[in-house]
Amino acid sequence: MRVKAVAFLCRLILLLGFFQTAPAQEYILEPGDAVAISFWQQPDLNVQATRIDTEGKINIPLAGRVNAAGLTISQLSSKVVERISIYNKGITQAAVVVTEYGSKRVFITGAVGAPGKYSFEKMPTLWEAILEAGGPLPTALLNNVQLIRGGKESGKIISADLSAAFERNDMRGLPMLTAGDNIYVLSSQPSGTGTTGGTFGDAPAAGGLGGMFASTKAVYVFGHVVAPGVYQIDKDVDVLQIIVRAGGPAYPNRFNTNGPITEPDLEHVKIITRGPEAPVVYSVNVEKYTSTAAPAPLLLKPGDTVYIPGKQSFRRFFLISSATEVIQASVAVVTSYLLLNQLFGQGK
Repeated sequence: MRVKAVAFLCRLILLLGFFQTAPAQEYILEPGDAVAISFWQQPDLNVQATRIDTEGKINIPLAGRVNAAGLTISQLSSKVVERISIYNKGITQAAVVVTEYGSKRVFITGAVGAPGKYSFEKMPTLWEAILEAGGPLPTALLNNVQLIRGGKESGKIISADLSAAFERNDMRGLPMLTAGDNIYVLSSQPSGTGTTGGTFGDAPAAGGLGGMFASTKAVYVFGHVVAPGVYQIDKDVDVLQIIVRAGGPAYPNRFNTNGPITEPDLEHVKIITRGPEAPVVYSVNVEKYTSTAAPAPLLLKPGDTVYIPGKQSFRRFFLISSATEVIQASVAVVTSYLLLNQLFGQGK
């Protein structure tokens, strides 16, 4: 028994060692990045912001031009102290902070909550970048997002169909972003604007270096809901709770006899969550989920997205069309009767 216990403990130790996470790799500075440097021992030498130029160097008072590209933040700090200590041996520490990841900068415009310039420590996916800009507005055409390349392929336009990626539960086929890219989210309205619903009412839109890549606790709800937008959460919430907070599914509220009616497709609701390499998409039958007597909670984490697609309802179209035809036929019969009655009455 003792031998078995020792063997079990050995296997457990090996298993725990296997699951230990590797230390996070420190960011490597690149040309275009901006850094701030502070010296607590002599604050008058602090540098609020200095950008790494194309030669990979930064300018620091007294220290002059210092190589920065290719170094980690701690390595740059040591190099700055080494150079400054020539003039003041009392300076032994320098705090270096990246104020802008200019080497990984993209521009996001169109039907999003907070258009503008965004920089990232790690280049995001197309969907993550759109979420960082506050997410798509209700008028956004996610089936035709325009990606205008920067850098070496400057001016090249690529169309990305996010709706199709949601439908096939796979976003790996979407184009990867590169520094200097422009993302333009087309709108169903010519002005590129639309009602924001809950995007800015219930919670502030994500932006800058916050949003999806910070510790903010927010869930994104888009598609055919009453109030699409960004919603703050204090803890993990059930998918039904967040749909209710977004006003519930948005059903058409008027008759439309010109064609099929678009309704929320609750049988194919998409939950998009962060994966190790790209966002992962799950398809959930919310209609079946709600009909279960005691459903197991489908919990959402901060940064998750709930997307309710639309579907064309021919059944409602035919019912409405048939009802309209019956009403029109009834009116025609009544009108004919009144006309005939009037004619015969005049004949008498």
